[in-house]
Order: sequence, then C-alpha cells, then structure tokens
Amino acid sequence: MNENLESEKIRIIKEAFEEKREIMGFAPQEMTIIDNQNPIEDVFITDSGELIVLEFQMADFDEVELAKYVELAEKLYEKNNVCISIYVLCPKTIDVTAPECTIKSDAEFTIKLACYQGNPVYDIFYKIKEKVDKNIKLNEDDLDVLETIPMMGPKEERTRLRIECFRLYMESQK
Repeated sequence: MNENLESEKIRIIKEAFEEKREIMGFAPQEMTIIDNQNPIEDVFITDSGELIVLEFQMADFDEVELAKYVELAEKLYEKNNVCISIYVLCPKTIDVTAPECTIKSDAEFTIKLACYQGNPVYDIFYKIKEKVDKNIKLNEDDLDVLETIPMMGPKEERTRLRIECFRLYMESQK
C-alpha cells in the first residue's frame, strides 16, 4: 500500500472538504467491492467505520454524473450499512450543471463537490519532482505514486504526464 499517496489524499480530503473526522486510511478491500467488480479506488475508513470516497472529476458535472455518484453511494451503503461520504474534487474549469437538491434514498450518504484551482495530481507530481531535483532517492512508495500520476491527471494531459514521470523515474535512478 502506498503510504505517501494515502497521506496526500487524506490531506486533500481534510483541506478541500474541511473533513473533521479521523481518517484511519484506505478501507479494507472487502468493503469496496460491489457487484463483483474490481474494488473501488480511493475509499477511506474513518475511526467510526464510516466510508469516504474521493473522486477526481475532470469532465463537466451534470445530472448524469450526479446520478452515478448516487448509485455508488447506495451500493456502498447497501454492502456496508455505514454512512457514505462521496467527495468529488474537480478543477474550476469544468461546468457544474447538476442540481443542488435533496436526494431521497434509503441509504445514508452525502455527496460534496469542491472545485480546485488546477488539479491536485500536480501537487503530488511536484512533491516528487522536488525530491528528484534535490537528489533525494525515491522510495518504493514514491515510485508507485509516480506510476499512478498519469492516470489521475486529465485525459488530455496524460501523455505529457507520462513523459514527465518517465523522465523523473530515469533521473531518480542515476
């Protein structure tokens, strides 16, 4: 498990969504598998057993996107019977057209949207770049994060991010 990435995402949750609950870390995988699919990524567990899902939204946020998050919350609630918080982080450049309304459901959940100046993946990228620039050897966690950065970035930036991550990897191995 990547502790640096986990810590960084917890920091993002606490800052962007003003989360006050104690976040213990990533939720156990058995809590994050729904519909016999692969586990849902970036699901965290609080000290009281509640789940927090961190999502990065790079496309416009409309009623279709909102409905997907509602369905996700309901499925996680049905599986785990704990309060579900879905935190959606997006750049300020997307259009948010989903209605702000109360959603009737048997599930206990909240969905919060926060717009971010830029993209938090760049913060993570620049922290690793700073280590490489200072000739600080990257550890296993840093290398794992470096592999995931392109997939966390906007689709139109993925090629550039891959190239930059490859360069950082090569520089870190010198």
